[in-house]
Amino acid sequence: MTRPFQPIVSMSGTANPTGVVPPPSVPLGFLAMAGVGLTGFGLAAWLAADHLVLSPFHRGVVSAVHMAVLAFLTVAVLGAIHQFGPVAGRTPIRSIAAARLTLAGIVLTAWLLPTGFAHGPRWLVPAAGLIGATTVTLAAWNLSAPLLTRDGGVPVAGLRISISYLLVTVAFGVVYALNREAGWFPLYPSRVLAHAHLGLLGWLGLAYVSVAEKLWPMFLLSHRPSARSGVISVASLGVGVAPLALGLLFSIPWMAWLGGGLVTIGLTAHVVSFVSSVRHRHRSLELLHCFLFTSMAFLVAALLLGGFAASFQVEPALRVRVVTAEVAALMAWLGLAVIGHAHKIVPFIAYTALRSQGVRDHPSGRPLLFSDLYRKAPAWLALLLAGVGFAALIVGILGESPTSIATAGVMVSTSGIVSTVNLALGPKLISNASQRRHGAHPLPGGAAAGTIRMEAG
Repeated sequence: MTRPFQPIVSMSGTANPTGVVPPPSVPLGFLAMAGVGLTGFGLAAWLAADHLVLSPFHRGVVSAVHMAVLAFLTVAVLGAIHQFGPVAGRTPIRSIAAARLTLAGIVLTAWLLPTGFAHGPRWLVPAAGLIGATTVTLAAWNLSAPLLTRDGGVPVAGLRISISYLLVTVAFGVVYALNREAGWFPLYPSRVLAHAHLGLLGWLGLAYVSVAEKLWPMFLLSHRPSARSGVISVASLGVGVAPLALGLLFSIPWMAWLGGGLVTIGLTAHVVSFVSSVRHRHRSLELLHCFLFTSMAFLVAALLLGGFAASFQVEPALRVRVVTAEVAALMAWLGLAVIGHAHKIVPFIAYTALRSQGVRDHPSGRPLLFSDLYRKAPAWLALLLAGVGFAALIVGILGESPTSIATAGVMVSTSGIVSTVNLALGPKLISNASQRRHGAHPLPGGAAAGTIRMEAG
């Protein structure tokens, strides 16, 4: 019989009786499919390289962007919230079955929508949009239990707002997807730009900023003298994205400037919060933080590119390239952060599952550690490929170089393959080694030797 929830395990490996997190198969399923999405995005960018230098609005480019934002980032962040939300809100999600339906629905949407944009048929785009709208509504209902509690402070409040932005972003997209067939809605010139910033900053950016306010101090054992920068970051982003998107959509300069100013304050406070967490840490820096330092560099690049596009009078073609590069830099900021945190979160969840099956030791005989659940060399390779790949993508956009963009796509795609395989094989190798060590005898804890079940019970 399957238990609905797993006990939370602390960083030291001891059980926490609050028992609110879903079975490991829920977050791990999302993260595995996000890895596939990252690979798909890289391939889509490679195929769209020639079109991207001509126009960022080409259907192949739009398809590649949706692969990044939906198949990779949205799938990953939804998986993280299904794990983190119940912990922060100290309340389980409403339904495990609804979580699994959310995974199926968002993956279906994330692959059908780009396919419809790139290859057709035309009806596939609105159909995928309606599936996506139904899916995120289900996710919002399911996550409302932990996110509407009064516990959790700023991170839960930020996630609450980010889910609202997710619903608005999808509704925005569905309207224009349907409009491709009916033509009854005004086609505002900056609709794509507004839609991109609404999703990248309001939904994904705010969700990540909110979660990071809990994860950074935990992973670094950081005791910051003040968490004010985190509060400012969440509040400024939460308030600023709406006027930014509306100002861009309706071409209202003062509103776009107001929203852009608040968003800049929020993202700057996010950087300050990270620096403060690093300065007051009680643990050494490791692979995750190299991902985060690289991620922060892309965030700074996005702020500089966005500021340049908004502040200087340049020819329209150059402005389009700069804004496109800014969107790519925002995707790089979030993408590297997601890959880096996956190298912490996936081993943490797998470690809990292994211990519940009685696997407590490394094959060498010493106690099992989180870092034993993936290989270091492939993890560093993933960082190198993703970092250089996203940098090449931005350079290729600014320099109008299809070769640079195509190379970037191959590198990012390879990073997705390396990361996904590495994180998937690590627990399996430990499990197999434990099985060989113990033979056919059951492991302590009552589980069959070497069996890692991603369901509880």
